[in-house]
Amino acid sequence: MDADRRSSQRPVVLSATPGLSRKTTQTVNHDPTLPQPALHLPDVTAVAVDTRSPALALRALTTSARQVQFDRCVLLTEGSPFLPGTTQSVECVDIGPIRSGADYSRFVLGSLLDHVHTSHVLIVQWDGFVVDAQGWQADFLDMDYLGAPWGKAHNGHFVGNGGFSLRSRKLLQALQTDSFRQRWHHPEDICIAQTLRPELERDHGIRFGSLGQAQAFAFENEPSPGPSFGFHGVFNLHKVLPPTQLAEVLAMLPDSVIISRDGFKAARALLRDGHRQMAAALLQRRLALGSRDWRSRWLALRAGRPDVRA
Repeated sequence: MDADRRSSQRPVVLSATPGLSRKTTQTVNHDPTLPQPALHLPDVTAVAVDTRSPALALRALTTSARQVQFDRCVLLTEGSPFLPGTTQSVECVDIGPIRSGADYSRFVLGSLLDHVHTSHVLIVQWDGFVVDAQGWQADFLDMDYLGAPWGKAHNGHFVGNGGFSLRSRKLLQALQTDSFRQRWHHPEDICIAQTLRPELERDHGIRFGSLGQAQAFAFENEPSPGPSFGFHGVFNLHKVLPPTQLAEVLAMLPDSVIISRDGFKAARALLRDGHRQMAAALLQRRLALGSRDWRSRWLALRAGRPDVRA
């Protein structure tokens, strides 16, 4: 989760009842003529949980699978979506609707375990996926939780963001204890890496990655000092996708993302880094959806005037 939102959002306490999977599966077939990924991670399952934008989540999974051969790639969604042009087998599992961020947190904390049979799971989101397989480090698998560093953190616990994160099955199992289930809350990454971290470390031997490992693993709000294995954040998409693919993804964004705080941050980042036309199109759509905040209107003015620096 975005570190800025984390600092301003009060946790939402969750019911300890996990979501139910309908166990309906469909396989999206890969093209066997394409080159095989150079990095093999047989102990890792790649998973995306998304019922709002499954086509984008499927795209993120297949983008990751082009560089990494996982044990399995699984899209946990509602129904059985299909995205033409996929290049890797992806198992689509119908878990029914997830209607809110709190529902997502409840599922990840309580039901993700049912879909992971390897030692680790890589959580992928539509705006967080593998960008450089060469950034992988073998000691990542020595950790039970690893995600992009937060810029602000309680008690110095900077690790880390859950949108693109590596977690062990040992961690998922520990979270099922009654004492933890009663304390589950949204957002789930804050729940794990902040609220429950002291007890997870002390009572279950859970290991959280170091700041250095987290920086090598992924970046989000904080710039990475070097290459990273992956990333998270719609406002970082322009850093990892070529212009044609970036335009395709931006066109697929749901209205809820366009109108959100992250939608504004994406437009601001695009404009700042020289993608003026894409920023203008995103802002035009944001205003058409009813956004009237002065920052969006001012940013739209800047995007429409090449003589004004963002």
